[in-house]
Amino acid sequence: MKQLSKIMLAAVASVALAAPAFAWDFSASGSATAYFNQTSSKANNVATTKESTASNGFTSAGGNLKLQSSHTDGANTTTFTYVLDNDGNLDENLTVSGSKKVGDWTASGSVSYTPNRLGCYASDNGSGSAVVGATQCPDPQAGSEDSTSVTLTDGTMTIVMGDAVHLSSQNVSSGSTASGQDGMDAAGSDCDVGACVDDFHGISLGYAVSDTMSVTVAYQQDTGLAMGTGEPLDGEASHTVTGFGLGFSGTFGPATIGFTQASASSADATGDTDAGKLSSSWSTMGLGIAIDLGDIDPFISYGSATGSAGSAANKTVEHTYSGNEVGLTYALGADTITLLVGSMEDKFSTTDKAKTTSIMEVGYATMVGPASISVGYGTSAKADADKACGQVAASCDGYSMTDLEVAMSVSF
Repeated sequence: MKQLSKIMLAAVASVALAAPAFAWDFSASGSATAYFNQTSSKANNVATTKESTASNGFTSAGGNLKLQSSHTDGANTTTFTYVLDNDGNLDENLTVSGSKKVGDWTASGSVSYTPNRLGCYASDNGSGSAVVGATQCPDPQAGSEDSTSVTLTDGTMTIVMGDAVHLSSQNVSSGSTASGQDGMDAAGSDCDVGACVDDFHGISLGYAVSDTMSVTVAYQQDTGLAMGTGEPLDGEASHTVTGFGLGFSGTFGPATIGFTQASASSADATGDTDAGKLSSSWSTMGLGIAIDLGDIDPFISYGSATGSAGSAANKTVEHTYSGNEVGLTYALGADTITLLVGSMEDKFSTTDKAKTTSIMEVGYATMVGPASISVGYGTSAKADADKACGQVAASCDGYSMTDLEVAMSVSF
């Protein structure tokens, strides 16, 4: 019995000593925000009155509920994250990410899933009454396989392969809590002002030329959108996309300058002769300049994107987007004042007259104890000599909007 007790005591001691090496740190977080909002808009020059939005007054929203657990074993790390959010529908996401280091090289990746749930109902043969009993909701990831990317770096060279945002848009703008800021192609890909790029399947190579300068080259070959944003314009039903992009970022004195240039084109993948005549080509450019002058930090963001259909039948189909934003942030101790002005231009054919959008935002943010309080005022105005609002038949020429918003938030 005494020998058994010693064995049990040794086992308990071994587990106690080994536990820290296998421990997982756990955390839970969320946020709560209360808003006061006053928004009014005028649809176009023909409209005789302005309309106020239904959300005027006080509203509130909870931020996503996040549960996270992480583990570190020397230079290797693993993190499990569970996020639940309701922004009109209930979103649930499970993610495991991790990194491993061997020698000078560190590899990292992640896998993420959105689970199916019971709780959807179907109508009863058009009678309008719900079927009793829950059925499985449609798969939120239907039509797409698992996608991810793998990153490999030694601190100087970084290789990213897979589904990722391989290039920076170079947008460096800051806005307020108000709704004034708009994007390029706001009704479509809704890019931030800068290079119109998003995630795509491909490979990129980043190289740190110095502590203050780096370059990135990226190559795309998949069946998605050109550089992640450019849609087919020639009626292609099935196509492959091939693209190339270059990015640069450097700090020169107080100024940090970023530049991205990318282009991509589509080609038929079926081998059909008629389909082989259809193609689209896209090019985009983005420039961002941020200047650190201490309390005052000016910024400039500029971008453009052009897409064209390749067939003679669609020779007038050409989408052109451009935008610029200029502003600054001004630090008043722990408080911040933000000022932003900008304009965007959209054209949807070689004969289309541009739709222009002018924006302005001014904001103030401060902390009162643990709570953040922000006040923002924004305006937006549109003009379109064609009267049609881009590709939409309804006119937005003369559209105007003003928005005043106050937000108080706490994270926990």
